[in-house]
Amino acid sequence: METIFSKTLKRLRKAAGFRTAYQFYHGNGGRGVLKVSYRSWLFIEQGRTLPAFKTLGALMCALRLVPNSADGIELVMTWLKTAHGPVEVEHFLAPLLKSPPRHAISSPLHKVIHRSLSQAKFHITPRQLEAMGRCRENYLCWLALSNDSGKWTPNELSAELGLSAASTGKAMKELQTAGLLKKLRGGLYICPMAGAMLEYPARWTLLAAQKKAIELRTDLIAKGEEVYSRRGILRASLPELSNFFPMLALNTSAAQTYAVTEKEKGSALFAVESRVVKIHDF
Repeated sequence: METIFSKTLKRLRKAAGFRTAYQFYHGNGGRGVLKVSYRSWLFIEQGRTLPAFKTLGALMCALRLVPNSADGIELVMTWLKTAHGPVEVEHFLAPLLKSPPRHAISSPLHKVIHRSLSQAKFHITPRQLEAMGRCRENYLCWLALSNDSGKWTPNELSAELGLSAASTGKAMKELQTAGLLKKLRGGLYICPMAGAMLEYPARWTLLAAQKKAIELRTDLIAKGEEVYSRRGILRASLPELSNFFPMLALNTSAAQTYAVTEKEKGSALFAVESRVVKIHDF
């Protein structure tokens, strides 16, 4: 009972690192983001129903797709072909639309890196992001423990981060409730996904409360020391340039291969980011 759309959807879901429909649905905030129940989502993946066209934008965000990229265009086109017939779309609609650009991640090396990183991902849910961004103490505790494989008490971590023991203990308890930390015997806490590739919800799908984590991260980066920079300005077409975004994302994620979870000589917390900024229409 599969359709062109359901086959494409499942392929893109797996490419984004979500092995199952359950993991994808709940890892992206469930009904709050996808606007359907889990049962309805299973029907969509099975090809029994189509999602509403107006929800494709949220679906692209959940799949970590750029709307103007080849995969983003393919998702929309397969929806149209499933809804209105592949022959009709190819004959009457496709000629009016520009052909999808080439995939940015095309070389064998980049495909291997992309596949390897996708398989090792841990997807942060909107609820978990809201918990870590509730306050500065929560965010600092999460940032520290998600990059360390050791076992910590609130007193030990507070001394390391320069926070009060009381606020640190409260933060660690809230992170545990959200499933970000695990509490062991003796009042010790450990982060079960320390050192893993973490995938956060798409920025433009976040609620106001969840944006606090982004503000805290931005503030930390602004106060840090820049150790490397590579920038340039070019003139380009946004639809064409958008197909380069997956390459930027992949290269940034590849920095994870250098991550360590124990203190060693020269180790520190580093921020690694890729940015594309539109300066002026021209």
